Amino acid sequence: MKLLKNRILLSVLCLVLAAGISFLLLPRFYGDKGATVTVLRAAQDIPAGTELTKQHLVSAEVGSFGLPEGILNDPAQIVGKVAQTAIAKGDYFFPQKLGSYLANEQLDRIAKNNQRLVTISVESIAAGLSSHLRAGDIVTVAVFMEKASDGKASAPQVIVYPEMKGLETYSVENARTQDTAKMREQQKDSQSANSDPVARAVTLIVTEAQAEKLIQAEYTGKLHLIFEKRGVSHGK
Repeated sequence: MKLLKNRILLSVLCLVLAAGISFLLLPRFYGDKGATVTVLRAAQDIPAGTELTKQHLVSAEVGSFGLPEGILNDPAQIVGKVAQTAIAKGDYFFPQKLGSYLANEQLDRIAKNNQRLVTISVESIAAGLSSHLRAGDIVTVAVFMEKASDGKASAPQVIVYPEMKGLETYSVENARTQDTAKMREQQKDSQSANSDPVARAVTLIVTEAQAEKLIQAEYTGKLHLIFEKRGVSHGK
């Protein structure tokens, strides 16, 4: 008899629990699944490197249940940014997909200004300003000519073309293509006895016409750098 009463009590408790789940928890669960929110999605396929505008955004109402975390829904956090990867139509916007620049601030500025990068060889310590040249410095490139342009013997001369004045230095590298600025720091901190801060290759920010003149000069004479002034930025 006692066992029967226990079974009846247990059955009643199960019924009460089932009723509670059915009338209290399930409606709330399905109610949460049915809730919707408005999110921003890509209105079209967006290639990497695209600067985003309002035309790239479209609002969509989606279920809030299971929505990925970190979605950007504020247009102010998206418009003006640059797509770091390709974004397919209908995709959500995440912080890791967007950035302020495609490469970095300096390279984006170079591309925007329709400029070029050209690297020239430095044949001697003196020609590369010893270990004093830094990225960002403004220089003039002089050409030492042993022979005339037609190959005939003539008195050696130094030529400074107008196109090769006031050039901004993008990077300075030693014989092992290492950044000389880092080598100077290592030498200063005595971190490496093999640090070499002497320039052997210099990359300059130029126009297309200046690039052509520099390349032509490198193959017809010897280049020598003349320091003009210290630049505002000393790195990429």
